[in-house]
Amino acid sequence: MCLYPVRSSRRIATAARVGCLLAALASGLSATDHWVTTQSGFNQLNALDFGPGDRIFLAGGMTFTGTLRFDAADSGTDSSGQLVAPIVVTSFGSGRATIASGDEPAILAYNCGGFEISRLNLTGSGVAPDGTTTSDSSGLVFYNDLPGNVKFQHLRLDEIEASGFGERGVVIGGFNGSSGYHDVRLTRIVARDNRHTGIETFGFTGVTNALTQVLVADCHAFNQRGDPDRTTNTGSGIVLGGVDGGVIERCLAHDNGWNNSASEGPVGIWAYHSANIVIQHCESHHNRTSGGDGGGFDLDIQVSNSVMQYNFSHDNAGAGFLVYGTSGSNINQGNTVRYNLSENDGRDTGSPAASGIFVANHVRDLNIHGNTVRLAAPPFGTNIPAIKIRSQGFNPDEVIIANNLFTTSGGSRLVDTDSDGDVLFAGNHYWSGGASFVIRDNGQNFSSLSSWRSSRGQERLGGQAVGGSGDPRFKVPPAGGNPALNRLIALQLRGDSPLVDRGLDLAARFGINPGPRDYFNILTPQGGGSDVGAHETGTGAPKILSVRHDPAASSFTIRYQSEFGVAFGLRRSPDLQGDPEASWTVLPDTPPGDGGVMEVTDFAPPGRAHFYVLVRP
Repeated sequence: MCLYPVRSSRRIATAARVGCLLAALASGLSATDHWVTTQSGFNQLNALDFGPGDRIFLAGGMTFTGTLRFDAADSGTDSSGQLVAPIVVTSFGSGRATIASGDEPAILAYNCGGFEISRLNLTGSGVAPDGTTTSDSSGLVFYNDLPGNVKFQHLRLDEIEASGFGERGVVIGGFNGSSGYHDVRLTRIVARDNRHTGIETFGFTGVTNALTQVLVADCHAFNQRGDPDRTTNTGSGIVLGGVDGGVIERCLAHDNGWNNSASEGPVGIWAYHSANIVIQHCESHHNRTSGGDGGGFDLDIQVSNSVMQYNFSHDNAGAGFLVYGTSGSNINQGNTVRYNLSENDGRDTGSPAASGIFVANHVRDLNIHGNTVRLAAPPFGTNIPAIKIRSQGFNPDEVIIANNLFTTSGGSRLVDTDSDGDVLFAGNHYWSGGASFVIRDNGQNFSSLSSWRSSRGQERLGGQAVGGSGDPRFKVPPAGGNPALNRLIALQLRGDSPLVDRGLDLAARFGINPGPRDYFNILTPQGGGSDVGAHETGTGAPKILSVRHDPAASSFTIRYQSEFGVAFGLRRSPDLQGDPEASWTVLPDTPPGDGGVMEVTDFAPPGRAHFYVLVRP
């Protein structure tokens, strides 16, 4: 669920493309357009060499069979990888062209760069629900194994659907030192019904900078089945590996991974062997496994200085949010998990990570704050906790867990930890929904926050008790309306919640930058302090962007920036006289806001002018 509007960059991209083309012409290079309307014309493309500024236009609505191949003789860059002008591959006319490649890749680019590929459907020979397929290829492949740490610049993949491949839908990788790609943008890609992974990047083993400056935005990955015969994880949605400086945002991953039989993975959206990654404003749900994690989001081995924020995970087999490291260079360190929502994750006891938040093994310097976890008891027992900390050869250490809201029902555990490392719980709120209160710490159960505090010293700072327990007082969404929006409203705090302004000052206490906003895009703090959990109860007025009058229809349309989950009262007056609450005409309330730009139209009586106010409930 993407809660933030996406501005079109097509005009900007077109202008940039023209600029690159002019640069190519100015340097003495000629650019050629290739218009392809027949299968024979498509077959001839692989016999040509393409240079900077060349463009390939495939007829929209047509299906071309085979593979479009590029190699070192085809590049929009010079030999050092610097962009000259991009090679463009796209559709023209009505609809998209389809490349049906059977058991082979649809597009394969080897040791070349400087490409813009868009508006194409790529289809393989298909993958059965049980993972069987005749294909061992990926749909769209960029691969660089040149010596000398060469990085090809400028990859733009936009509006591509890749389906039915035995490996990945879209994959970009370097496999020789830190050779790879720089300035990569994957946008509006749909990867579905593949076996191994939807969208993936990778680097040489242990290399965290094969790809630099990577953006994955507004992509959708679902129904990656997983391979039951692999001993390593398969069936993930979106994966960044070998990346230094990457962002995954406004993406959706769901219903992936059910055939994975390996003891690790898969996960809907995650990163490994990478640094400086941000995963934000994404949704991951109903991801599954037959033997591994099956989680929503993950910062995994050798990930450092990275953030998972403003994401919604729900109904996954494993953890909503997972942080994991192993020995040596595969340590996980310097990461942050903040302002996320996890609802009803940990649905499968077969997943060792089953929980709302899971931290395990060689993890250092981790901050987890401002998250909300709500976990209904699964039908198979109560041992799945809201948060789980595990020692698996190494104890997680230097971990601060603060200002989070953990709620369960049916007697499910709130906390389950077995680590002897430096793991601090402070300023969190715990609610068992009126059922048995259970915190399990190194094999011992505690039936109250106070007993855990006394025995283990958790939720205590400077000799003072912090944190709390009891009903957090969630909002009750309005009857009817959008179910997805109502589900999020039900994870917000009411104005009379005991958690309002009760969060610890993270900067003063721990030197942690708490971040500027909560999950719902509300500035924090709003009052005397931050609220506990992922929702900061807002008090601001809506921002009016414009008012449009249509005399012919006698209508006024108010365009405004809404607050998430809030429906405003609307009042009208022809003359600004009287009290708006008492004497102005009362109009129907606006629908609940989604955090974005909304419009409300009033068909007013005839008159030169009308005045409106939006009233916060």
